[in-house]
Amino acid sequence: MGKNSRQRREAKRRAQPRRIARQTRAAGPGPADQLTQPQIIDLIGIASQYATISRRVVAPKVAELNEIGTAASSPHLDPASLVVDEAMSMLRSAWEHGWQPAELVHATRRRTSAASATWMASAVLVEADDTSAADRAPQAWIDQLQALSHRRDTVTDAARLLPARGHADLATWTAALVALELLHRLPRSQVLMPPPSRWDQVARIRPSSAPRPREPQTKTLTKIRALLAKAESTDFAAEADAFTAKAQDLMTRHSIDEALLADEAGDSFDVAGSKILIHHPYGLEKASLLHVISAANRVKAIWNEFASCVTIVGVPTDLEQVEMLFTSTLVQATRAMTQAGEHSVGQDRSSSFRKAFLSAYAVRIGERLSETSEQTTASYGSALVPVLERQTEAVSEEFERLFPHVTTGSRRTRFDARGWDAGTRAADEAVLPAGEVAD
Repeated sequence: MGKNSRQRREAKRRAQPRRIARQTRAAGPGPADQLTQPQIIDLIGIASQYATISRRVVAPKVAELNEIGTAASSPHLDPASLVVDEAMSMLRSAWEHGWQPAELVHATRRRTSAASATWMASAVLVEADDTSAADRAPQAWIDQLQALSHRRDTVTDAARLLPARGHADLATWTAALVALELLHRLPRSQVLMPPPSRWDQVARIRPSSAPRPREPQTKTLTKIRALLAKAESTDFAAEADAFTAKAQDLMTRHSIDEALLADEAGDSFDVAGSKILIHHPYGLEKASLLHVISAANRVKAIWNEFASCVTIVGVPTDLEQVEMLFTSTLVQATRAMTQAGEHSVGQDRSSSFRKAFLSAYAVRIGERLSETSEQTTASYGSALVPVLERQTEAVSEEFERLFPHVTTGSRRTRFDARGWDAGTRAADEAVLPAGEVAD
């Protein structure tokens, strides 16, 4: 964002409270016990905008809303009940437009605050309980709900979400209003699993009834996880690189074997999508690492700035392996970056240094993983080429269906030279050996 754009945005933000205040005075809502539901809803909208500015600014409006709640003759005139009802409605709309529970809470934390993210997680759990999601949703959805239920301070009781009758405190009101404001400006996401409106039409596969992985497949994934665990635990960069390279080699062979089996059986390629949440700081640099890992494993990836996540599209085997390798290399990159600044007086701990480090690390690791993948693929001979071409075509078709208007581009930025050099050396310190892993 340019300097002029930032100045205009800041001026608009500073002017917002004054504009809203003028609107409130003009509305003249009247005594609390004489307000209609539309007037109360308007006041909630104004309070939501105040809440996005600061708790101090919204405090008078919260006091007014609590006064209205105390005087309310029914839940339909209680601001707290109206906010919860609106949040439930907006959540159901978000699910139909492709959002998933973990993704929404993650985006809330990224775009607002920890308090609002906790309130959003609680709202998601309350909505899930209201709709019996635990009995109807796909297993992946249930897994996300279970993870949210383990978060600290979440509640599953609608009465505690935002206490009615004027009993909600300022902190709870602020968190709820900010979360509601975010729900109102959510963009559409990509529908990667059936939304709630289709749960009753699509049979849910529980772990007990799901097809069990073949024994060779299970053993291979166990080996890959073991190699990556060793790469994460060692303090020696060369050893970590060797374990990572062996894991990439084994991943490539596993993926190719699965593709050949599907081709021999005459099956079409099953292509799916998955969303990987990217935590800050340095979210874009971490997303770049995931992108190059995806490219080395025939998976397409796209960054979503609003939700701070990357959607990857490919065959299920490749998606699982890409996520495993990303988790491992991110641990290794973070450790190497920290070690680079351990003996520094401060320069090697700056944000610019670390961004450059992670960017260079991603570029070089991507090159090396691609080299390993290409060498392994070449060992199968030319008969593999048409199989991988059909797989690539299937992945591209699904990606274009999900993202029909995507364009590619590049960032024009300056990198800290010391950080770029350190990141490159960390990724390039050892020659990555290729070859099969012994049983």
